[in-house]
Amino acid sequence: MVEDNPINQQVSKLMLGKLNYEVTLAENGQHAIDILAVAPAGRFHLILMDCQMPIMDGFDATRAIRAGQAGSKHQQLTIIALTANAMDEDKQQCLACGMDDYLAKPIQLQTLKDKLEQY
Repeated sequence: MVEDNPINQQVSKLMLGKLNYEVTLAENGQHAIDILAVAPAGRFHLILMDCQMPIMDGFDATRAIRAGQAGSKHQQLTIIALTANAMDEDKQQCLACGMDDYLAKPIQLQTLKDKLEQY
């Protein structure tokens, strides 16, 4: 999970824990790329990516992952956007940069469960 807000980090980690998922936290897009670059293939199955973060936002991080900057072994990882912006244009921006799907904040446990089961 890539999220810069400490409260959102804790809430998301609790929700994912309730769903029996193991979570690795990155505090911004660059941190996520750094983690992926040293991780073996198959270590991660999905990325929940906040869109608005300092240092490197989720859009730039997604483009970098898709371009292979985190290693070619991770280029096809499923990336689901997490954003407070719930307009259709926001969803289109997420998909246009290479994200696979989109969840609007605040995220509800059942919505998160359904989305993760989809992938």
